[in-house]
Amino acid sequence: QIAGSSVQRALTDMDIDVRRPSLQPARQVALWSQRVRLRSPFAFKMAYYQQIEGVQCDRAIIDACTAAVAGRGDGRVSLEDAHEVFKSIKDGGKVTKTEVWTLRYCLTEYNFTEAASDWITSTVKSLTHWDGEKFAKEEGHATGYYEKVDGLDCDHGIIAACRKAVSGAGDGRVSKEDAKTVLDEALDGGKVTDKEKWTLRLCLSEFNWTEAAQDWIVDELKAAGVSLKRPAASASKPAKKAKVVDLVPGQVKSIKEALSIYQKEPALTTMLAGMVEHSLPVFKEDRHAFQTEVLGMVEKVLGLAEEQLQGEVTAAQSLVENGDAEKAKREAAVADTEKAYTACQEDTKAKSQLKAEKTAAFQATVDPLKQATTAQKDGDANAVLLSKERETLATLVEKELTPLKEAAGGKRQLNSITKALEKAQLEDSLIQCISLPLMKKPEARGKFDGVVLQNLESTIQQKIADLDAKIAAEGPGREQRGAAVAAAQEAHDAAKAAKEEAIAALKAAEEAEEAAKDDAAAAKKSEKGLGAELKKAAKTLEEAKAALESFQTGPLAAFKELLERSAPAAEAEE
Repeated sequence: QIAGSSVQRALTDMDIDVRRPSLQPARQVALWSQRVRLRSPFAFKMAYYQQIEGVQCDRAIIDACTAAVAGRGDGRVSLEDAHEVFKSIKDGGKVTKTEVWTLRYCLTEYNFTEAASDWITSTVKSLTHWDGEKFAKEEGHATGYYEKVDGLDCDHGIIAACRKAVSGAGDGRVSKEDAKTVLDEALDGGKVTDKEKWTLRLCLSEFNWTEAAQDWIVDELKAAGVSLKRPAASASKPAKKAKVVDLVPGQVKSIKEALSIYQKEPALTTMLAGMVEHSLPVFKEDRHAFQTEVLGMVEKVLGLAEEQLQGEVTAAQSLVENGDAEKAKREAAVADTEKAYTACQEDTKAKSQLKAEKTAAFQATVDPLKQATTAQKDGDANAVLLSKERETLATLVEKELTPLKEAAGGKRQLNSITKALEKAQLEDSLIQCISLPLMKKPEARGKFDGVVLQNLESTIQQKIADLDAKIAAEGPGREQRGAAVAAAQEAHDAAKAAKEEAIAALKAAEEAEEAAKDDAAAAKKSEKGLGAELKKAAKTLEEAKAALESFQTGPLAAFKELLERSAPAAEAEE
């Protein structure tokens, strides 16, 4: 029951004139629900479709039919009502597959006058690309057990039985005998599946049936637990009581979708969404303890989802209400970032100047180092030669002369010693004499041989002593030149390090300047875009409020209603 001033205000807000006597309350509510769906994106998502026996149906069509049979008249959808229903399904001159199936559902679930049924069926056929007459005569596009019709897998056996019935002997209608064959196909698995139910709705609306056949199969299906009405009711018969559409599946579906709003624990919400459809439709007094526990968890998650939606409203509202403060904050940010950018530019300029100075100072150390190195090389050349000569003589005595004195040597060894002594500029007469004693073994050497070898040793030692004296004389100059090179190298290395440090400092300053430039640009862009952001925030606030309201009045209200729902009292038999 919809009554009270609050509902009247809601209808007025939706631009529905509650004073119009031409519209019954049920119709006004149907129109109101459609406008809410158009205004609220969240409500659109939650309420536009209704899941019925595994098929997604258009809620607007169902609402329009419900409003039609609940209004004035005999409880049937009249031709005038059919025109109103058709306005709900005509989108750009073409009927969608979802709307076609929803229409078939309504044609078998609601009482239509014969004129209304004929008109709306023929009109829909004229707007779709699907050839109903061809479908009734030919095999269509069956793939194994199923046949695809308007995007839905239908039972091929049921359709084939109807085709055979209308194509055989008779008046082109499905007779009562034919209906028995159709029923056998529907009950082949012991029960009627959802696909078979939708196939039966298709066949009842697309094939021509005798009245006896329609009545018989509807009664038989009812006995099997499947409730289907005839697609149209004759005006000559007394009007039947309008069927109340079971909204529980759609309500449960909306609740399952609403659980996904709470995103912090997706595994939990997915689990609950799978369990709620097995718990919530059960009447309160018939629920198992586990089902009650599940619904308690669902209630908590819906509460958290409501808090989340409320938080989105609060956040959006805060931005809208604090627009002036946000403007001042962003203006201050622009001033601060501009100041920081200017400081960074000055710092970069100073670091660039310092780099130039350090580079010049480093270059100034290059020539002194080269000069000192050259002077050291030139000044130390004589001392280096003397040292090499002295080392050669010392090695000659140790490696070659001493071994020959202790044992006779060969001609090759003697030639090597002779060349080394000549290079050391020893007396030629002494060099010529050494071959005699050195070729002999120690025990074979005479007195003269001993004198020759003694003179050779003393001459070599004297030569080494002379070389040591000359080398020592070169020492002070070498030390002075080495110190000059060390000092020049130290100055060069220090200048190089200072230059590299200045280069690194300049690079860091340039990076800081670039970052400050970006910050300043971002602050300006943020200040400039505040107006658009506030407009967007206002829109976001409106959407967030609509989403919250849709959640509270839709799935949350449905959950609370179904949570406390009890089984209806049994009607007394007359």
